[in-house]
Amino acid sequence: MALEEAIALFQRECEAIWLKQPEEIRILSRGEGVRGVGSRGQYLTPLIFAEGTARSLADETMWVVRLMCDRPETDLATLKVVISEMVGRKAGFFELFGLEHASGLVRTYIAEAQAVDNLDDLRRLTDAALAYANRVHVWLDAAFPWGVCTGFMRPGYGTRNAEGLEQGARS
Repeated sequence: MALEEAIALFQRECEAIWLKQPEEIRILSRGEGVRGVGSRGQYLTPLIFAEGTARSLADETMWVVRLMCDRPETDLATLKVVISEMVGRKAGFFELFGLEHASGLVRTYIAEAQAVDNLDDLRRLTDAALAYANRVHVWLDAAFPWGVCTGFMRPGYGTRNAEGLEQGARS
């Protein structure tokens, strides 16, 4: 695949999920996945791990790659190894949790990153893939049952009711 084709692919994929939740995220968020991951029959932990993987892929790993592309002292060969190893681990986690389409696109990014011959092209590719990865993270974050977390309030903190009013706040 040529660089321009890869960039266009990520742009199309990002646009496709801009306002529509990816089916594989819907399946994971409802516990309907066929992989059966999750301890003791529950599917919350895979959702937690998938959301964390998406966050660290976009907000940390790919963002750092993006920043490194702007540093003239960056060694392209070393950065390619970092992409292969660190981003590759994220692709593996996505696959484990049934996010096979997202995993495949992350693996496409890794493969295409190995083919570039300068930091400018890697930055352009990373920008396109990062936009897609950020959108996946948005959807996983939106699917996460954040209300569950109110069962783990620190002592002395209040909770919010359905109208958003604080109840039982510390004095």
